[in-house]
Amino acid sequence: MPVPIPRRPAAPISRLPVELLSTIFLLTAHTPDQDTDEEDQGSITPCLSLSSTTPDVLAAVCKHWREVALGTPRLWTRICVTIGDIVYSRRGEVFASAARYAARSSKCALDIFIDARDPEWDFSEHDPYIDDPYDYKHPFQPEHMRRILSILLPHARRFRTLAVLTDRWEAMHTTLDCLSMEPAALVSGSRPLPPSLPLLESLVLMRCNEFVSYHPDFTPAGRQDAPLPFSALLRQRGPAPVLPRLKTLVLSGVHTQWALLPHLLPPPCPAASTGLETLELSYHSASVRPTERELRALLTRCSAHLTALTVRVSGPRPSACASPLPLPPVALPALATLTLGYDDAHAAAVLVSALHAPHATALALEDASCPAREDAEDAEPLLDALARVAGRAFPAVRALAMRQVDAPAEAFEALYGALPALRALAVEDMFLLGGAGLAREVEVAFAPPAPPSLPSGRMAT
Repeated sequence: MPVPIPRRPAAPISRLPVELLSTIFLLTAHTPDQDTDEEDQGSITPCLSLSSTTPDVLAAVCKHWREVALGTPRLWTRICVTIGDIVYSRRGEVFASAARYAARSSKCALDIFIDARDPEWDFSEHDPYIDDPYDYKHPFQPEHMRRILSILLPHARRFRTLAVLTDRWEAMHTTLDCLSMEPAALVSGSRPLPPSLPLLESLVLMRCNEFVSYHPDFTPAGRQDAPLPFSALLRQRGPAPVLPRLKTLVLSGVHTQWALLPHLLPPPCPAASTGLETLELSYHSASVRPTERELRALLTRCSAHLTALTVRVSGPRPSACASPLPLPPVALPALATLTLGYDDAHAAAVLVSALHAPHATALALEDASCPAREDAEDAEPLLDALARVAGRAFPAVRALAMRQVDAPAEAFEALYGALPALRALAVEDMFLLGGAGLAREVEVAFAPPAPPSLPSGRMAT
């Protein structure tokens, strides 16, 4: 007589209610790293987390877990695409996981991160024409970018965050071309274009090659045309803005049609609950930077809610800084932090003279000139401009941080004296000059100099 084999009791976790198990899955898959500044991490994309478990792993444990995972659309809302999707994909299945996540997420808002960079990139902009096995060929080609965006753009109305990082301009140009949504076939057949992207809160576009931004002319030559993201929606929009909930905009190494960019944003309205809060413009060659008027128009458009402004190796365009007539300053009543990484002190002086930020409490200045440059950029024009307008434009600045700022002691002393609320001064990789202008209440901190390095063209993830 066969001896009955006793059934193994179910694991305690399998007896949990489905709702509770679903919540555990969400915490497991969407928890940020404990040793990472969550606010800083989220400025790029919420998809960057080394401690989270992918939904595919949870769905592969057992039948019950798979049913719960597939029945939890929020579990599949973070779509991360890298060169690994190309290098390790099976034939004909490139970006299959992205399509699967987009389908399983149902109607939930999506966080999308596309990292088209190659750690082995040789800083070339084009692959060699001769097919030599020893020649470098970038694994993430423009056609790959077009393919992944053709998968994702039909779900554009559900985009909550979108971050695209490339090292070559060709891949980024393809990104801009697709995001313009001009080719109707890209948004799938007969489906009409959405009137707006009602959920998009963060748009980060980065060409991670700082070297090219120090050349006055755009590289690669003859390819400086840059489509405006969502330009097709701009032409057909009604009274509502195209990006009504956008809070973060980062254009690093990526330029666009500056004159049209403000029209994507809602008009400034202090009574509105949302508006652009963080703006970063960085690493633009002089020939493709916005003019003073274009930059003013952009800042005016987002003036009501802007709390953090970063301009590093970017506008206003040096050759177009001088206005024929004096223009009134742009009022930024919500601005709290201003970061300037200048490579042209005169252009930076034009920028600070154009601002009125009565509630800004933190100001950071950095000589961001090309590291290969033998002499430092003279920051005296910038410091003089700040000293002239600080009492009007930045009366509430309490914290001043400076890195590698080179100017006469008199210029520093005048700046310190023009900041009546200054209470904290941090200097890095420079001498403390003009100390006689500091009030007794100011606490001075010295940061150790960073080791010398050249721009890497990379960004830590």
